Amino acid sequence: MMRSNLLSGTLYLLFALLVISGCSGPVSTPREVISDEVETELNNLLEAWYPLIVDSLNGGYWTNLEYDWTISPDQVKMLVTQARGLWTSARAAEIFPENQILREAADHGFNFLTNQMWDTVHGGFHQYVRLPYDTVQYPAHKMIYGNAFALYALSQYAKINPAQHVVDWVKRTFDWMERTAHDPELGGYFNLITPDSKTFKSPDFDANALSDAGWGRPSWKDQNSSIHLLEALTTTIQVYKDALVRERLSEMLILVRDTMVRSSGSLHLYFETDWKPISHADSSRSFILENQNLDHISFGHDIETAYLLIDASRMLHGSPDEKTMRVAKQMVDHTLQHGFEPDFRGMFDRGYLFKGTDSIEVINRERIWWAEAEAWHTLILMSNLYEEETIYETAAQNMWEYISTYQIDQIHGGWYAKGIDLNPESQSARKGHQWKGCYHDGRSLLQVYLYHQGKGL
Repeated sequence: MMRSNLLSGTLYLLFALLVISGCSGPVSTPREVISDEVETELNNLLEAWYPLIVDSLNGGYWTNLEYDWTISPDQVKMLVTQARGLWTSARAAEIFPENQILREAADHGFNFLTNQMWDTVHGGFHQYVRLPYDTVQYPAHKMIYGNAFALYALSQYAKINPAQHVVDWVKRTFDWMERTAHDPELGGYFNLITPDSKTFKSPDFDANALSDAGWGRPSWKDQNSSIHLLEALTTTIQVYKDALVRERLSEMLILVRDTMVRSSGSLHLYFETDWKPISHADSSRSFILENQNLDHISFGHDIETAYLLIDASRMLHGSPDEKTMRVAKQMVDHTLQHGFEPDFRGMFDRGYLFKGTDSIEVINRERIWWAEAEAWHTLILMSNLYEEETIYETAAQNMWEYISTYQIDQIHGGWYAKGIDLNPESQSARKGHQWKGCYHDGRSLLQVYLYHQGKGL
């Protein structure tokens, strides 16, 4: 398994620097203990998921896992979960190439994704693949959101296996998305794709069902698909050095940065085809709360996008450009001001600026695992980029204290779906399901390691 001493030196230095540099916030745990905890958690997390989730019966990865890591009797093969399982194992295998378990898990995920999830008739990856015992009737549409994760995973896998047939899969996926979903007139990509036509033009397209599921109207463009396309293209350009890939990466960076981010520093969620934001700000409070899935401030997406913008700009320009850094910093600062507990121990899920008020109201105080993970590693990045602004150091330390106390299962391992300070029922909830794998928490821990190996931004 992974050598435990890989992280100890760098993470010791990380937290030593955080304290020596004069952070203003309290540190309740000695920095040596914090370093050991982070090192242990990275090892524990990877070892909990791999090779357990490798499904040698059906291919791909097991999806549903109980709180104690028992494989659930009901299973589903959904594109996003499968792609994230591949990305995480491939990314970890890139960083720890001696770990054969991670490499074999990545090989396994690649084979399932390309052999069983690709639509050989219409192209693109299916949102779901039926298991032999399935009685569920899965929808026939595809999502660029899921295909973006497939592109992200395939590109990451190509970094550890640069064989031509792997790179060809990266190219095939990008070309299908370009041909099927890109808007050549107004830019960006549509998310919802029917089996027989581009986006929402098919007469048998069940738009109401998809809207009810929280994906907006089929004619809309959206922030969530767009930021993950940005994320995917940032890795794609590293293995498929094509001029059009670079052009699309630049296009998505500018769209996210200049169109999707409000002047205040938070993201709009949905847009008309011409990029006019969907806003309920003039509606009643009850209407806003009933329809909050379509319009709210998502603190987790805001702080995650700050990192994705910086990373994309670095890939395009060698180092992040000034405008991108300014917007990304604004997004982090806005989240710190409005989305955190006063002591930075825990970040809220959602907020809203109601009409006639001058401050953002938190409308969901839950701490969701993926958002806490993305916030933590982004704050560490910011503390490295802005050493003189100690708020990032303080917030990063206190976030780790929160995560280690309320987000990590100290008995069974892994991360709870929600912080157990507010949601104690998460202690018995599933560790894995179709929207929860080890991608966000895994990436967070891996990024912290890389930053302080001198291999990050």
